[in-house]
Formats: sequence, C-alpha cells, structure tokens
Amino acid sequence: MSQIVTELTGVPRTLLLPLRGRADEQSNPHPLFQDPLAVEWLKLAGWDQELEKFYSKSAKTGSIIAAIRTYQHDQIASGHIANHSHPVVVELGAGLSSRFHRIGQNAYRWFELDLPMVTELRSKLDTQTEQHQFISASVMDFDWMNNLPNVEPENILFIAEGLLAYFEVNEVQQLLSMMRSRFPGATLDVEVIGNYAKMFSKRFSQIGAPLKWFVKNEQDLNAMGLQVVNTWSIYQLHQERWPWQWQLLLKFLTQFTYFRNTYLIVETKL
Repeated sequence: MSQIVTELTGVPRTLLLPLRGRADEQSNPHPLFQDPLAVEWLKLAGWDQELEKFYSKSAKTGSIIAAIRTYQHDQIASGHIANHSHPVVVELGAGLSSRFHRIGQNAYRWFELDLPMVTELRSKLDTQTEQHQFISASVMDFDWMNNLPNVEPENILFIAEGLLAYFEVNEVQQLLSMMRSRFPGATLDVEVIGNYAKMFSKRFSQIGAPLKWFVKNEQDLNAMGLQVVNTWSIYQLHQERWPWQWQLLLKFLTQFTYFRNTYLIVETKL
C-alpha cells in the first residue's frame, strides 16, 4: 500500500505524536508492548515534520512518554476486560490507537470515536467488524452515546487518552455530567495535565491545538462528580526507560506534588 495523502489540522494533527511514540517503542530491545501496526500505520500516514519539536533528540522524551502512557492504559483496559462478563471499551478521541489489536480480542465490543477526518483516515488503515467499530463524531456531540450496546454500565470502560486537555473546563464538566447521567457506575480512564504543563502549551498552540484545561491535582475530578479510584503520575512510572541522568532528576522532582501532577492517568468511576 502506498502512502496515504491526508492533511490533518487542529487537534487531530496531534494523533501522529502517540503513533510515532508507539512505533519508536518497537525498536527498543525490550519494548513494553508489541505494536507492529504502529510502525506500519506511521509509514502509511506519514510524519509531520513540524511535530519534530515535540521530540528531544537527546532523550526522545515524546517517545518515552507515549510508550509509558500507552502501556498503562493497556493495563487498565486488560484488567477491565478480564473482570467483566460483557466488557465494552470506548476510546474517546481514539486517533490512530491500535489498542484493540493489542489487547482487545476478548472484549464484547470495542469502539473508536473520533472526528470525521480521523475516522476517514482510520478507515483507510483499519477494518471495522461487529466487535470493533468506528464512531465518526465529536465527543461533544452526545448522540454517539446511542451507538453503545445495552449492557450494564459497570461493563463499560471509557478511555480518554490525551483528549480532555483540549477542551474548556465547562465543556469537560458538561461531557462528564452527561456520561454520569447515561452510564452511572461505568469506568472512565482519563489523562489530565497539571499547571506545570502550561510551560509546554505554546508548542501545541503553534500547531493549532491549544491546551485549555489544567488541573491542580486529581481531586479536581472529585469536584466534578467523579470517584477517583487510582492515580498514576507518568513521571513515576517505568523511570528505568529514561536515560540515567533523567532517572535521578525524575526521582527528585516527583517528590514535589506540583511536578508530580504534571501528567496524570486517573482511573475513575462515573
């Protein structure tokens, strides 16, 4: 298959960042996960050279973070599938996630939700089945909720990986309130970024994807009506993957909550 010609703009443009990170992970002698599709899809979709600013040449920061967060979400999703009778997984703002192909074979249903331009690209790379379906919609267009199967909400896992920071806080609250109303007791696995991350927001604004929602800590999610179950700081996970000089620095910095909360993965209940 020849390279696909596509022009992504705004927030959808950022989907190439985790895709490259997962592809780069495959060249590691001891990868956290196997993802040959990421390598293939990156070649077909092509790389956006303007996104190179997100990758430190010395530490490959972008790729390391992408690999760690991918693996953590995989672990949460695998646990959900193993512990429910009719497990449903819904990736919100899925981008070109290949998580279903890594760990989703035992899911009852798996949905990839994203904007039409992203779903169109995915359809050129991936194939829908009855088990694995694509939903072409904005997460703020709440009609997408009608596409989910009629199962007990406890069976549903929503994954919002690298999504909600692009929305205003009132939009996030509106979405969470609607999800709580429709799916009480479902699990929401969400990424949030702390105020320390504001120093990086200029880079995202330059590519038309400004960051808008920052949290003080995971308790901000409690205040929005979610029940926090588990919290992980990206910088405290798999510190051995970083260059040795970064490992020492991260161990020191993550003692301070302001830095620890820069990038959190939070498992919650709606």
